[in-house]
Amino acid sequence: MENSYYNIVETLLLIYAADEGKLKIYLKKKQEEPYKGYWTLPSAPLDNVTTLEENVNIIYKNMTGLEESTVFESKSFSNLDRDPSGRIIGMSFIAVTDKGLTDMKQSTSDKEWFEVDELPKLGFDHASIINTVTEDVKKKIISNYDDMLLAFFPSDFTLPELQNFYENVLGKPIDRRNFHKKFVNQELVIDTGFKTSKGSGRPGTLYRFNEDKMKGKRI
Repeated sequence: MENSYYNIVETLLLIYAADEGKLKIYLKKKQEEPYKGYWTLPSAPLDNVTTLEENVNIIYKNMTGLEESTVFESKSFSNLDRDPSGRIIGMSFIAVTDKGLTDMKQSTSDKEWFEVDELPKLGFDHASIINTVTEDVKKKIISNYDDMLLAFFPSDFTLPELQNFYENVLGKPIDRRNFHKKFVNQELVIDTGFKTSKGSGRPGTLYRFNEDKMKGKRI
């Protein structure tokens, strides 16, 4: 029997955000079979008139209500039993977004943020995909490969906030003094001259990444 070389390709989008020191991913609940009621990655089949990049942008806008994001191409997934309906090859992409802006645009019961280490029941092979891609994302955050750390913190932050996120991604504590020296002494961050106003504690200094120093830098 002659093999067929025509396969369906789908675009899978893993949308990440930093939230209260945690790395989170945005998922949607499946409304129909198969896997009705399970959580899944946002995805869409690739037609003959749309590029993978265009498909990613469409998925991102439908999920978040936002127009633009920092997007990275990730991995392909081609196991024969990925989908019970037939042979489907998955091309995954990573998007880094602002959780606050997304929450303002989208407030529905079928979309929700989850910590990457506390995932719900997932359909298809999406648990495996998330675990595989998230490990790569964590490594890139720690080293700022592909300017990944910059993507997660495009605006102001405190150094304790940055360290908390870094420690959660790394999975272990970091010496505070060494961490601060690493970023301040190398001028990787810039003091904005402003302080935090929320909370009852002592106001924290707000910093911003020095893009001239950080872009393309491994840390």
